[in-house]
Amino acid sequence: MNIAQTANETTEVISSSKTTTTKIYINMYFAQLASDINSGLLAHQFNGKGRKITPIPENQESNYLYYSSDKAGETHIEPPFEINNGDNIKFKLQTAPTDESDTSYKWQGILQNRFDLQLVSEKKRSANYKAVATESTAGAPPSEADDVIIHIDFKNNGDKFSATWDPVIRIKR
Repeated sequence: MNIAQTANETTEVISSSKTTTTKIYINMYFAQLASDINSGLLAHQFNGKGRKITPIPENQESNYLYYSSDKAGETHIEPPFEINNGDNIKFKLQTAPTDESDTSYKWQGILQNRFDLQLVSEKKRSANYKAVATESTAGAPPSEADDVIIHIDFKNNGDKFSATWDPVIRIKR
């Protein structure tokens, strides 16, 4: 099931004058992620400010997070996320319902290069982006995947971490 199918089945899609905003909740297992970084199971480096930075490999992403179309985290959705050029996508970062860690966390943004997600609004734990295909993707087929990297910071048991991963987003033209 792709995001367009899920969006049609939930009330999480918000339409206003031709622009559709799709909400995607990112449910993080912060305790497991911190534990695996500290134990060396996930490779990391230091940023010089005491923060451990790690990229989450695609094949291990499901160990540390999952996506849902509802705040309760019950309706799982799988990437790739497909959105129309010009529509909005809103990411809401939250602790997974089964993660009982005492973690503080913050949205740090999205890094991209194959197409742009232009920032519409950003808060501590969420961000809203508008999909705008760039010239570099003008000739690419609609199924062509992106290079979007989500970046978050979190603090668990006094240790500071940063994590990044690619949620695979496709813009339909």
